[in-house]
Amino acid sequence: MSRPSFDNILTRNPLAVTFLFITLCLLPVMMMRDFSPDNELRYLQIADEAIENGNVFAFTLDGEAYADKPPLYLWIVMLCKLILGKHSMFLLSLFSLIPAFVIISVMDRWSALEKVTDRIAVAFMMMTSGFFLGLSFFLRMDMLMTMFIVLALRSFWLMYTGAGNLRKQSFLLPVWIFLALFTKGPVGLLMPVLAIVCFLLAKRQGKEIGKYLGWKTCGIIAGLCALWFAGVYLDGGKDYLENLLVHQTVGRAVNSFYHKAPFWYYFVAIWYIAVPYTFLVIGALVVSLFQAGDGRQDSELFFAVTVVSTLVMLSVFSSKLAIYLIPVMPFMTLLFVEVLRRTGWKKWMTWALAAPVGLIAVLALAVFLALCFRNSIPSLSRFIEPYSFLNSWTLKLALLLLLSGMVFSLCYLLSKRNPSISLMFVGASMLLAGYTASSAIPKANDWIGYGNLCETIPADAEVATLRVRRPLPMKVYLGRDVSDYQKDFNAFKETEIDGREVSDGPLVLVTRTGKIDSDEGLAAFVENNNHWFVGPYCAVSYNPENINPQQLNELKNYEY
Repeated sequence: MSRPSFDNILTRNPLAVTFLFITLCLLPVMMMRDFSPDNELRYLQIADEAIENGNVFAFTLDGEAYADKPPLYLWIVMLCKLILGKHSMFLLSLFSLIPAFVIISVMDRWSALEKVTDRIAVAFMMMTSGFFLGLSFFLRMDMLMTMFIVLALRSFWLMYTGAGNLRKQSFLLPVWIFLALFTKGPVGLLMPVLAIVCFLLAKRQGKEIGKYLGWKTCGIIAGLCALWFAGVYLDGGKDYLENLLVHQTVGRAVNSFYHKAPFWYYFVAIWYIAVPYTFLVIGALVVSLFQAGDGRQDSELFFAVTVVSTLVMLSVFSSKLAIYLIPVMPFMTLLFVEVLRRTGWKKWMTWALAAPVGLIAVLALAVFLALCFRNSIPSLSRFIEPYSFLNSWTLKLALLLLLSGMVFSLCYLLSKRNPSISLMFVGASMLLAGYTASSAIPKANDWIGYGNLCETIPADAEVATLRVRRPLPMKVYLGRDVSDYQKDFNAFKETEIDGREVSDGPLVLVTRTGKIDSDEGLAAFVENNNHWFVGPYCAVSYNPENINPQQLNELKNYEY
């Protein structure tokens, strides 16, 4: 019996081979990257507190109620901790990567492309769109919510076209919508409902809205929500439930307490979230809206309506972040596929892809030359010097791989060969460049998170912070609370220096190196005590036990 050739494997399972390649390229990042302080460490801390306190539906952060997010993703973090006994970046990253693969698989079936190269090209195009690629390994619930939204709209489409089991899909539709809501919040509920309603209105089939969003759909969603809210009430009480339903939902939508931005914010953000395919997908949206013609299929209309209705809905909300646009990206990609199927490859598409690809090639070459000849330019050398990970030769190799991939892509594109091959070169070179550069991650972790820093702090020392953004989740590494004095050095001095006795034991102050010179008191404290640097942070050791009484008195009375 002859062995199956690689061509046969690729022909029969193009997505499986593509996903294997993507996983291998992202594996080093998923295994070696540190948790970021802004969100990832906060989720870990919330999960730790929930496990410690026995909470299931009502969460806390530093002992304060945390009703910002529904529980599904936090349950995943808690479960991974309970299984392994610790937080694993690799395991948690899978709950971003696997949903990304599910999304691509669903959209692949939806597009029904026949050629293997076309299917792989679209998969690469979706996977390596700027924000989509980042969220495929970053620890957030956005990709999981997007997966449920895609599944919900797919269920609707199967019902609408009669291609699926009506009874099965009529049950799955509300379940997917609820799970999207249960993962991230109101957007998970509103986006699929609004897309369905707007599409049916655009088709002048408004009377059929009840067929898909009728009593059965609303009843299942309402019933599941009732169970959720009952659990919240039993676990957190009336105040927590009110915080979840009113403060976090209505407050963010009407008058956000953070992430507030003007109405037109997303109409700017959409231009950079899909890099390097921005001009292709936005151009396709414009063609679909203004050059519909008689050949536009219902699927193209549905994707266009989904993108536009979601953009308008998110723009109305007060709270805005570019990352909130992730759910529209799969539909923007398939909208391009539908426009391409209708019109064929046009000249504008060539330049829409060539422009960003050429720009990336130029930037890759410029950065490569800057790293190679940095010692010849004093100002550039001083800028790069603090970032030790930039000295890695693999980073230069990664830039050359990226440059080569973009050049090959341009050659295929401008010679009017198969555009799918050009798209494959773009996606593959981006992933290979990321894989090659990943050897610098252990050193880059000094700037990514707090793990390397916390390893240098003695186990018996109390920890205080000054001028550090979101330092409290250091508790995940240290196993003890952190005292944050924000920008107030005087408060730190009164509490930790003037009020500190020998019996209190050692203290380590963590501050940002770049902020030391802007605070005379802090600068003097750092100079007068043992200190060390980890990435952008400076750690200062203060131990009254190691200082004789006269020196201790001088330190306490020092005019900072």
